[in-house]
Amino acid sequence: MLGIMKKCLLAAGLILGLAAVAGAQVVPEIQLSSRGVVSANYDLRSAGDEEAVADFSDSSLLLGFRQKLYSDYRSRFVTGFQFPDAGSSLGQVYFNHVFMQVENRTNILELGRTRLGTSLLEFPTLRDDDALGLTDVPNPFSDGRETEDTQFGNLVQYTRIFANRYRLALHGENLAESGLADPAVGLNSGGVTFQYRVPDTQLWNRPHLMQVGVSWLARFLDQDDFDRSRDEVLNSFIASTIINLRPDPVSFWDFRLQAIFTDGLDGDGVLHGYRDTATARSYSVFGTLRFLRRKLERPSVQFSLSGGFKVYPDQIRDTGQWQLVGNALTRLGEGFDLVTQVQYRHQTGDLAGLYGQDEVRLQVGFVYSVTRLWNEFFDDRDSLLNLEHNYIP
Repeated sequence: MLGIMKKCLLAAGLILGLAAVAGAQVVPEIQLSSRGVVSANYDLRSAGDEEAVADFSDSSLLLGFRQKLYSDYRSRFVTGFQFPDAGSSLGQVYFNHVFMQVENRTNILELGRTRLGTSLLEFPTLRDDDALGLTDVPNPFSDGRETEDTQFGNLVQYTRIFANRYRLALHGENLAESGLADPAVGLNSGGVTFQYRVPDTQLWNRPHLMQVGVSWLARFLDQDDFDRSRDEVLNSFIASTIINLRPDPVSFWDFRLQAIFTDGLDGDGVLHGYRDTATARSYSVFGTLRFLRRKLERPSVQFSLSGGFKVYPDQIRDTGQWQLVGNALTRLGEGFDLVTQVQYRHQTGDLAGLYGQDEVRLQVGFVYSVTRLWNEFFDDRDSLLNLEHNYIP
């Protein structure tokens, strides 16, 4: 009798243990991430005005939840905000991420507001908008006052992953519209992106070719908003690559390059404002040569030199710009970095008349990144900090 009772108690304990495990599987994983970016900026422009400010723009806080579904899929909800640029009309904070995601190993469906596919690469600049005019396809519906109009928007996106290295993404967006008589809330942009990317789990192998990508973006322009005789489609094409020049997991060099072509609308050969710069035919190229040293799989120092140019071939006057960005980073503690950056921008033709001919900016600041995780069930493919600008790409 005692043996039977022991067996019954053992069976009951096993059932309760399995029930507890099953119950734990439906407990959501909780992620909390934050990145603080604070710098002192010193600007010197050709017009002669100088500026020194304490800049905390792009500092962000994100909260995410992930949940196992009743299949091999999992769900995700993310909400997060960042501090926009000083003097922004967006207010004190801007909710740049509010989206839902359903995914398994090879399929990802996203719906909500998040980062747009206006660029295929991240460059080692202090902030992601430091070279925005050269690194991202501009938003033609915006008046250009807010950089967030180009970077974030409402979208629906489906991504298919092949052989763990190839990604095909189909996306439709509602880009922010400002300064238009009748702002639309429906679909005003769409596109297709295809990329070859080495998986994060194999980054330490350091192959020579890390990434190759191409993208097509289409903006659907309403004739009334853009003073055209008919509705038109503005097409942009992006090509990018990342090459490890010295594939060493401790001290290595890499090279990043991205090119953007916009077919443009017919105009009068003069850029009158931001919307003209976003809709005119243009070519841009931007690249980075970077050195990164890691100790114990943690970055210790990084040096990079980035540069590029953009030209508008259809303008009456030779119009374009070129830019150089030098960046140096030193890790002072876990997730805490000292960053120094120098930029020089030169503009010609109509751009010089609109924004000035020369600008030099010196920035010295700190970046602190922190993540906390509760009820860890999944891998880190969807780390919240991956949604923000990675200045150590």
